[in-house]
Amino acid sequence: MRSQLGQKWLLLIGVLCLLAVPPADAAKDFSKPVEYAPLQVQNIEPEIVSLELLAKGLSVVYYLEFFERNLDSIPGNGGSSFRKKTGKPIFELNHQFGKEEVFDSGTNRGVAMRMLGYLVIKEEGLYQFQALSNDGVNVLFSGETVISDPEQHSDRLSNIGHATFDKAGHYPLQVEYFQRKGTAALKLFWKTPGSENFVPIPPNAYVHLP
Repeated sequence: MRSQLGQKWLLLIGVLCLLAVPPADAAKDFSKPVEYAPLQVQNIEPEIVSLELLAKGLSVVYYLEFFERNLDSIPGNGGSSFRKKTGKPIFELNHQFGKEEVFDSGTNRGVAMRMLGYLVIKEEGLYQFQALSNDGVNVLFSGETVISDPEQHSDRLSNIGHATFDKAGHYPLQVEYFQRKGTAALKLFWKTPGSENFVPIPPNAYVHLP
């Protein structure tokens, strides 16, 4: 009798352990606030560009059928297993898409994008940056990461990135973003020197070389 009871208890414990382990492909809960440490970017230089050649907004390349859970999977400059599409310039990053099309990607799901251009800095000093996204986003100045929130998640604010611009000018900017499924959002904010509040970066601060 005791042996049978012992076997039943062992069986019950085994079932409970199996229930406690999520499936290997289960999504994590990324709805909680980010606890990343602030990032610091310093000693970056503006790029000398011909103003006559610059156009408004950021250039963009879309990667379609992107159902990964992290921006680590976004292709580099080489080949890609994802279908690639060049889009119209992105003039502003202040969008709450919901379930509508992500920019002019042609879809509202399974899309990653890489935006390139320059951030126009008119006043030197310390700037702070933060993004609201759904899903992941990375922001880099001159190749240095200032915002890193690359994993799948619902709407949330990223880490606060600090960038010191010692000169006015045009600083190389790269923004990576992806939307997997469900709703989507992408907003990029800054707090300029002497300001107390984060505000959306205005469209006239984004330019690119066509």
